[in-house]
Amino acid sequence: MISVRNIYKDFGSLRVLKGVSCEIEKGEKIVVVGPSGSGKSTFLRCINLLEMPTYGEVWVDNDLVTPVDPYLHFDVIRASNTYKKLFDAAKADGTPKSDEELSLDIIHRIKEEDLLKKREGKEYKELMKKIYNDSALDINLARRRIGMVFQQFNLFNNFSVLDNITLGPIKLLKKSKEEAEARAFELLDRIGLRDKANAFPQQLSGGQKQRIAIVRALAMDPEIMLFDEPTSALDPEMVGEVLDVMKELAESGMTMLVVTHEMGFAREVATRVLFMDEGLILEENTPDLFFSSPKNERLRDFLSKVL
Repeated sequence: MISVRNIYKDFGSLRVLKGVSCEIEKGEKIVVVGPSGSGKSTFLRCINLLEMPTYGEVWVDNDLVTPVDPYLHFDVIRASNTYKKLFDAAKADGTPKSDEELSLDIIHRIKEEDLLKKREGKEYKELMKKIYNDSALDINLARRRIGMVFQQFNLFNNFSVLDNITLGPIKLLKKSKEEAEARAFELLDRIGLRDKANAFPQQLSGGQKQRIAIVRALAMDPEIMLFDEPTSALDPEMVGEVLDVMKELAESGMTMLVVTHEMGFAREVATRVLFMDEGLILEENTPDLFFSSPKNERLRDFLSKVL
C-alpha cells in the first residue's frame, strides 16, 4: 500500500532522516519505536507530505505522491548532460573499464556528490517531466487517503466536536451536511462519545480529545492511519481509553503506522515493529522476535531501559 524509498530529510544543515526505506502492505500494523530525536515523527510527516522529503520518493498504491527523485532512476541520470559529459571524459581518458562498469561508477558519483542539483536545475525538472510525465499526484489528494492523529490532538478549539468531525467531509469530500453528520454520529457511537457532539474541545478530557481526533481522521475514510505518539500528552489513566480505540481499529483491518512508546501495544497489536535511531531504521521484526531476540546492540540497550 505504501512504499517509502530512500527518504532523506534535511532541516538546513541538520539531516534528520538518512535514507529510510519501508514497505507497508495493506492491513499491516507497523509500530515504530526509538529514542527521542531519532526521526520517527519526521518519518511519519514525510509519508503524508506535511514535510516534503529532501531526497527519496513516497508511493501510495503505486501512485507517486512526491516529486520524482532522479537519483532513484538510472534512466534519468543517464539522460542528463552531467552524465554524458562525465562518461565522454572518462572514455577519452582511456578508462580500462567496460561501458557498464563505467556507467555504474558515474551514476554512483553523481548520486554521492549530488551533481544533478536535485529540484534546482531547469534542465533536470524538464527531463523528469518528459520521462515521467509529471506523475506526482496533487498533495491534497494524496493526503485524503492518509489519516493522521497528532500528539497534541490539533482539534479546532472554536468548533464543536460535531463540526470538527464534519468539516473535512463537507469541504473536501463534498458530502452533504446531513450525510456528514450521520457518519459523525455513527463514529461517535463507536467510541461512546455521542453525548459530546455539541461540546467544545476545552470541555473535554485529554483522552476524549484524542478519541475525537481519531474519529475526525476516520470520517475522511482514509486507506491508512498514521499515529504520532497519540498517548504521550495524556495523563496515565487516560492512555488506556485511547489505546482501546486504536486496538479496535486495528482489529477492523485498518492499515496503521504508529509511533509510540507504549511497548505493550506494540507487543499486542503490531504485525511488525521498527526501531529507529539517528535517522535510520536499524532493525525490524515481528513483535515476538523484536522483543525476545534483538540483534542490534543499540536496540538491546534501548529495550533494557524501557522494558
